Amino acid sequence: MNWSVFLAVGGGASVEFLETAAIAYAIARSGYRREAIWGSVSGTVAVAIAAALLGSGLQAVPLQWLQIGVGSVLLWFGWVWVKKSVRRQAQGKRAGWIGDDPLTAEGIALEQTTQGFSQLNFWVMTKSAALEAFEVAVVVVTLGLASGAWWEALGATVAAILFALVVVALLHPYLLKVPEVLIKLGAGILLCTLGTFWLGEGLGWEWWLGEGAVVAIAAFYCLLTTIAIYVLKTKPEPVTLSQEAE
Repeated sequence: MNWSVFLAVGGGASVEFLETAAIAYAIARSGYRREAIWGSVSGTVAVAIAAALLGSGLQAVPLQWLQIGVGSVLLWFGWVWVKKSVRRQAQGKRAGWIGDDPLTAEGIALEQTTQGFSQLNFWVMTKSAALEAFEVAVVVVTLGLASGAWWEALGATVAAILFALVVVALLHPYLLKVPEVLIKLGAGILLCTLGTFWLGEGLGWEWWLGEGAVVAIAAFYCLLTTIAIYVLKTKPEPVTLSQEAE
């Protein structure tokens, strides 16, 4: 069992699917249940099919090139996730979809109609689901190709979908208690860790501890993020013109 792959995919996918499920739940509560359900399914399935085709095609790429490409992609995604999570953690902020009105927070406007199936609301939901599923697909494909741990990656994705559905559908009043910032921060650190390791492998580096270097790299990134959060929390807020006038 490759736990690093399982946790990286599971953590990141849980947050992405939670956002999709929260938006779908809000659209369904607005009276567009069919649009929410079919839009979520269509967007997610379309990305899953594209990812499956892409993954099978990339298996023909030489291993060294694959490691360099995968390492670079994982580092980029991990950096984006860590950067956003560090800022939110330091500022005590939550993701925009956490709360009672995720549609307003995400800037989503629905077509107000009472006649039949709303094509516009369906495409709004499809686009939202596809955007979130795209990030998950990139992580799953890159981790699966680099590690060969396809079952762990796919199993974590399925678990994340079920987790998101249960939390939003049955436990929506408790959504504020889900530590989504810490979950995504941890997943981002794991992506940066694995990306660094495989990029080094592709460049021909000899890791001193072998595969055990993953633990040391993860500890290093954890230390950096802890320092970054502390610095941002203690950094004085800039004085605005209105405050100077007072």
